[in-house]
Amino acid sequence: MCDDPARSSRSARGIFESDESATTIETSDGTWAVQSITPHAGIVSRFGATRFMVSSMSLRQFGLWCFLVAGLFSCSDDSQDSGPPLSLAGAGGASGGGAGTAGSGGASPSAPESNAGSGGSSGSGSTEVVDVSGPIDMTGSSGASNGGDDPGANGPDAGTPPSQVAAICPSGPFAASPLPAGATPQAVCMGMTFTEGAVWFDNLQTLFFSDFSIGNAASNFDGPIMAYTPGGACDVFIPNAGTNGLAIAPDGNLLGARHSTQTLTLFDLDTRTPSVFVADNGGLAFNSPNDIAVRSDGNIYFTDPDYMLGNRTSEQPTRAYRRDPAGALTVIDEGADANGITLSPDESRLYLAHLGGGQSDVVVFDVDASGALGEPQPFINNAGSDGMVVDCAGNLYVTQGGVRVYSPEGDLIGTIAAPGAANVAFGGPERRTLYITATANLLAVELAIPGLPY
Repeated sequence: MCDDPARSSRSARGIFESDESATTIETSDGTWAVQSITPHAGIVSRFGATRFMVSSMSLRQFGLWCFLVAGLFSCSDDSQDSGPPLSLAGAGGASGGGAGTAGSGGASPSAPESNAGSGGSSGSGSTEVVDVSGPIDMTGSSGASNGGDDPGANGPDAGTPPSQVAAICPSGPFAASPLPAGATPQAVCMGMTFTEGAVWFDNLQTLFFSDFSIGNAASNFDGPIMAYTPGGACDVFIPNAGTNGLAIAPDGNLLGARHSTQTLTLFDLDTRTPSVFVADNGGLAFNSPNDIAVRSDGNIYFTDPDYMLGNRTSEQPTRAYRRDPAGALTVIDEGADANGITLSPDESRLYLAHLGGGQSDVVVFDVDASGALGEPQPFINNAGSDGMVVDCAGNLYVTQGGVRVYSPEGDLIGTIAAPGAANVAFGGPERRTLYITATANLLAVELAIPGLPY
C-alpha cells in the first residue's frame, strides 16, 4: 500500500493511480517469491490519476466491476517522459476491408434463420493519450491491399486468422508447464480507464485493445481502440469505438464486439472506418456483444451478455451465437451470462465461459468439420472467466483471480497473479508474450510456450 494517501485511492467511485503493485505467481507445486510489477523502461511515463465514476450502473454491472478490480492498488510516478510515437510498419502488407452490413435474419436454438452479412498508455505520461487517428502506414516488404465486399477473401498479406495453427504454432514438443519460475508481469501501459479485448496482429507487430468507460452508461460505455507496438507507447488508434472483445476478421481487418452500438463491427485497418458486420438477430438488437472467436474457415462465435446494456432495454435473452460462413446465425447458449469464448489450437473444441447471473463456469463444445457444435460439456466448475486464450500446447488461460492456466484435460497448472485481469492475448516476435488487460493497465509476461493472438 502507498504511504502517501494522495498518490493512491481505492474506492467504489473508482479513482486509480497506477505505476507499481506487488505480485506473485503461484503454481500447483508452490508459490514463487513475491515480486513487483514494474514498468518497461522508457515506456511508462508521467501518468497521473486515472478517474472513472461508477454511475448509472445496475447492481449487476457494479458487481461485475467490483469483481474485476478487486485487489487492485497502485502508485503513480511522474518522473518519466512520454514514450515514442506509434509505428505500425509491418513485415507483411496491408489488410483489405469489407464494407457491408448484416441482414436481419433471426436465430433460435431450434430454427436458425439467415442473417447474412455482406461486410466485409504505455504510456505516456499524464492521463492524456496520443491520438493517432490519421492514416496508418501499413506498407511492408510485399504489401497488397485487399478490398471488396467479401469478408472471407484474404489477401496474401492479410492478418493471420487466429486459428490457423500451422502459421502460428511450432510443431513442439512443448514444455510441461508454460509458467517459468520467477516470471513476473510487468506494466507496459498505465493510467487508462478500463482495458479489455486484446488481440495481436503479427503482420503489424502490434497489439490492439479496447479502453472504455465502464461507469458511463449515458455514453453507452464509449471509449477508444488502443494500439501498442513493443518498444513504443499505447496510443489511441480509433477514438469513440465503444468495443469490448476484438478479433482478427476473416478478411484480416479488425472485428469488434461493439457494445456501444450493440453490433459486431468491422474496422478497416487502412481507413479506420467502421462497418456493421452483424447488425441484429431477426430485427432484435443484441444486448452488449462481448467476446469473439473466429475459425479459419470463416465461422464466427460470439457472446452477448448484458453487462454493458446500460440504460437501453433488452430485446432478447443473453445468449452466445455461431455465425456460419454463409451468414446464418444459430444460438449456441442461452440464459446465463456468456462471456469469454475461444477455440482450441486445432479448432476441434470451443470453450465458453459464464460469469455472473447465478452461473460461473467454463464449458467446452466439440466442433465438427463444418463448424457446428455438439452438446456442451463441463470443463471448469464454479469458476467462470472474462476473456480467455489458449497456447500452442492447448492450455487454457482464464481471467478470474488473476490468470489461471488449465491443461487440455481441465487440470489447474498454475496461476499468474495479475490484479484486475480481464482479458489475455499472446503476441511478440515469438508469440511468447502474454498480454493481460488489467483494469487501467496493460501488463505483459514472457512464458515458455507460444500462444494464439486472442
